[in-house]
Amino acid sequence: MNPYLLIPLSALFLNLLLFIYVIALKGRHRVVNLYLFYSIDLSLWILSIILYWSFLPVEWMSWMMRVTSLTWLLAGTLFLEFIFAFLSKNPNLLLYFFRGLSLAVFPIALTTNWIVAGAEKKYWGYAISPGHLYVVSLNLFVIAPAVYAMALLLYESRNRESRFRNQCYLLFFGTLSSTTLGFLTTILPRMQSQGEIHFPPLSGSATVLQSVCIFLAIAKYGFLEIRLEKIALQLYSKLREGVVLLSRTGELLYWNQSGKEMLGIHGAQPEKLDLSDYLENFPPEPFSRMDFKVKSNLSSLAGSKESKILSSSPNRFLEVSRSEIQLSGRDKGNVFILRDITDKKEASEKISVLYSRVVKDLDIAREVQNTITTREFPHSSKFRIFSYFRPYDHVGGDVLNCSESQDGKIEVLFADVSGHGISSAMVAAMASIAFSVVSRKGTRPKEGLLFTNDLLTSVVTQHFISAVYLKYDPISRVLDYSYAGHHTGLLLRNGEVRELLGKGSVLLGIGSPILEEYDIALRPGDRILLYSDGLFEVRGSKGIPMGNATLVEAVRKLAFQDSENLIRSLVSYSESFGDGVMTDDLTLFCMEIRE
Repeated sequence: MNPYLLIPLSALFLNLLLFIYVIALKGRHRVVNLYLFYSIDLSLWILSIILYWSFLPVEWMSWMMRVTSLTWLLAGTLFLEFIFAFLSKNPNLLLYFFRGLSLAVFPIALTTNWIVAGAEKKYWGYAISPGHLYVVSLNLFVIAPAVYAMALLLYESRNRESRFRNQCYLLFFGTLSSTTLGFLTTILPRMQSQGEIHFPPLSGSATVLQSVCIFLAIAKYGFLEIRLEKIALQLYSKLREGVVLLSRTGELLYWNQSGKEMLGIHGAQPEKLDLSDYLENFPPEPFSRMDFKVKSNLSSLAGSKESKILSSSPNRFLEVSRSEIQLSGRDKGNVFILRDITDKKEASEKISVLYSRVVKDLDIAREVQNTITTREFPHSSKFRIFSYFRPYDHVGGDVLNCSESQDGKIEVLFADVSGHGISSAMVAAMASIAFSVVSRKGTRPKEGLLFTNDLLTSVVTQHFISAVYLKYDPISRVLDYSYAGHHTGLLLRNGEVRELLGKGSVLLGIGSPILEEYDIALRPGDRILLYSDGLFEVRGSKGIPMGNATLVEAVRKLAFQDSENLIRSLVSYSESFGDGVMTDDLTLFCMEIRE
């Protein structure tokens, strides 16, 4: 036996071991399929070297070398195809060039002596007698694609997570080692010794170095997600929920037994699966979670004749959750989690009917609240009013009422009823009715608050009200106001923010409230800003509330904005601080003084 045969035989053995390992552990998708095609081509290349070194009859060798030249002519292109898919890059002109030229050159290699001129006998076996284009072809179809692939691996691994970067580095090192060894033993001697070689060429066998690095990448870093997928599939098989894993093209990569039973399918696994064939109104566009009714009286589908599809109960329902997952590199698919919710559906429908009745009642209550909450404010060239109102639920406990007296004065009740829901909304409605009575009398702010307290004390026992009562005279530009347990409003003047000082006890508390009355002369350009505590009682990610001081500081930073944008910015700031979770009604009022 020729001892030199141990070199390609060992390389073929190791390459086939990795090939079998990948097939045994990996599901089907494009990246792995391209790697397997490349591995098959390498194995055929190494097998052809074994035949060259077996000292077969010399008359066979020339044709054998020309036919098997296809293996090394395609090796670089197939590896580059795999790298493009692994990195999720779209094919470019260079890849198309290698594809077309490698296939176009093969007929030349097969029918002429330009690439393979014949066979020459060496002490280790037969070697290719090079034609004029042999070295050029090796450089163009083996070395150049490998160099380009290595450059892509280094470039795409930048700023990526460490596991993916280490995979790229191992693949780069394996490719560099095998390419360098092949170049030094096969191409460089041909270029320096007038086409003669004096020791065995290792261009094909050297690819075993690349295979070893790929195995290390799989074992240590989960290259191609093989190790991670094995663990995931073991977990999926034990779930009570159904699991269906599809590629982007609808190819069925995996399903567990529960998934098959929920869809009513027994038998062989089909190549492709369209869930719309089994679930009513299944949408083609992506979704997160939806409920579907399983189709009844299903029959066998075209393309899956071996599958036996059982009839489903006409009242069977599944909850389907969909998530996009990474398969390998940046190749993605969809995993569907199926849960049988048939038993819950009937109860859910009954609850929905009851809830719809409650919602209808709440909508009626909200319409009542809207009719007693000011939406349209008086128009004047001497002032302008802006507002924002959003209840915590269908109905809220915030009050914002504004009226204009016959002498042109503006009266505003800005109040917050404790609690949430319908009871708070009803108290807010009663406070609005009391204001409509007070505003017609033309009373002072303090008297208006005391009248509201006296009117509601005997009726409301479970709530209290914090409020601000404003009365503004556009002629004198004097603002009279009184507080009843409400936090102070803000005066925005010349880009500065100051508090409208004042204090007072809440309405509907124990005993008669202690109130004071204040006044301030306003100037053109001044703005009065009132807001409910829902704006600053939001909690951050650590559960710490924003607080009024933080909100006032935000107002200072945003004071340069016009009134409408200021209100919008404050609402956005509060929502952002609380990650979009509001804990109370939200009401803002801003009166802008003009010339």
